[in-house]
Amino acid sequence: MKSIFLLFLFLALAVEARYNPRKGLAAGRQRKHKYQDEGEAFVVLVAGSNGWYNYRHQADVAHAYHTLRNHGIPEENIITMMYDDVANNQLNPYKGKLFNRPHGKDLYKGLKIDYKGSSVTPDNFLNVLRGNASGIDGGNGRVLETNENDRVFVYFTDHGAVGMISFPDGILTVKQLNDVLVWMHKNKKYSQLAFYLEACESGSMFDSVLRSDMNIYAISAANGHESSWGTFCENDMNLPCLGDIFSVNWMTDSDGEDLKTETLEFQYELVKKETNLSHVMQFGDKDIAKEAVALFQGDKEDREYIEDFGLSASKSVNWPARDIELNHLISQHKKSNDLTLSNKLEYKINRLKETRRAIKKNVHMIVEKLFEGESEDLISRVLTQSRPVFDLRCHHIAVNIFNKYCINFNDYEYAMKYGKVINNMCFYRRIEEIILALPDICMEIDIEEEVATRMEKEFL
Repeated sequence: MKSIFLLFLFLALAVEARYNPRKGLAAGRQRKHKYQDEGEAFVVLVAGSNGWYNYRHQADVAHAYHTLRNHGIPEENIITMMYDDVANNQLNPYKGKLFNRPHGKDLYKGLKIDYKGSSVTPDNFLNVLRGNASGIDGGNGRVLETNENDRVFVYFTDHGAVGMISFPDGILTVKQLNDVLVWMHKNKKYSQLAFYLEACESGSMFDSVLRSDMNIYAISAANGHESSWGTFCENDMNLPCLGDIFSVNWMTDSDGEDLKTETLEFQYELVKKETNLSHVMQFGDKDIAKEAVALFQGDKEDREYIEDFGLSASKSVNWPARDIELNHLISQHKKSNDLTLSNKLEYKINRLKETRRAIKKNVHMIVEKLFEGESEDLISRVLTQSRPVFDLRCHHIAVNIFNKYCINFNDYEYAMKYGKVINNMCFYRRIEEIILALPDICMEIDIEEEVATRMEKEFL
C-alpha cells in the first residue's frame, strides 16, 4: 500500500509541475551555486524611448527600479535613464502614475530618475558604464564608480533592430556596446556583469559578438531576427501596452522570490518558458548563470513589493512591438462612438499605414540602386536574409549613414524593421562602396512629403 501511495504522490507532483511552470522548475532552484558577497551590486536601468505609445518602456524601468530597491539595492547604487514624458502626459488619464500591469501598483511614486529628456543619449549611457563623469552632458552626472570586486546589472528596454538599439534621439550600435563592454573588462570595472536586454532582434546585440571570457552574462528578449512583444495591450484602463512580456516575466519572478536561493540560470529558464511569443536567448559566460540572482538584484528578504502572480503576461493580449501604436489606434477606433474622435483616429491610422508603405518602397529603391546590375536573386537576399552582425565596423558606419541620409530611425521607428537590410549590405558590399553610394541614392528621399502627398490624394 505504501508503494502505491508513493506512486500516486509522484504522479500528482508531476501533474502539478506540468501545469505550474514555477514549481515545475523548482528543482533547478536548489542546484549548487556560489554566493559570494564581496564587493557591491550596481545597477543601470534604461528606457530608451519616448512618446505616449511607448508607455511600456518607462513602466518596465519603473517596475525594475522598485524590484531592485525592495530587494535591498541602495538608491545610490542605481542609475536610471528615462525620458519621463509618460506619467504626466496629457493623454494619461492617471496623471503622475505609471502601471506595468492592469490596476497594479503605481510605479512612478518613489522613482528616482538621474537622466531625463534630452540627457537620455547613447553617449551618456556609454559614459555612465565607463564611469566617465567628464563626458556626461546633462542629467545629474552620476556614473558607475565600480571596481574589480563589484557586480554590475544592466537592464535596457526599447526598440531595436539587427545590431542596434534606439534612444529618443540617437542609435546605439552593436559595435559601440561591445566596445564599451570590452573596455570595462580590460579596465577591471566589475567582477561579473549581467545584461538583460528587451528589444526587437535583441539577440543580435550579442550573437557571435559577445566573448565568453569577459565575465559577462547576457539575456535577450528575442533572438536576432524576431520581434519583441508588448503585453497587457488590451486593458480597461485605456492605456497603451503596459509592459513587455520578457520584462514583466523576469520582474514578476524577482518580485516574489528569495533571490539568494535562485540562480540566474533558473530565472532564464523560467522566463524563457513563460515568454511564449519570442525566443529568450543567453550569451557570454554561461558559468555566471550558476550564480545567485541576489548578487545582481539584491538579497533582502523582507520584500514589500509583490505583484499579483495570477495575472499572466503570456495569457493577456500581446502585440508585436512595432505594431503597438497602430494596433492601439485601431482598437480605440473600434470602441469609439464619437464621430469627431473616430475621424481623427482614422486619419492617424491611415497616416501610419502610408508611412510604412513609403518606408518599404524607399528601402527597396535603395537596395535596387546600390545593387544595380546584380541578379534579382541577390537583391532578394539583401532584402530578406537574416544573419548575425559579422563586420561590426561596416555595420556601424552603414547604420549611421543610412540614419543620416536615408531614413531617420528616431523619426520613423518602423524603419528599424529593415535593419537586417543594412547588415546585408555589409555582407555583399565593401564599406567604401556603401559610403560613396548611399548619400547620393538617398538624396531625394522625403518620407514626410511622400506621405502627405499620398494622404491628400487618397484620403482627404
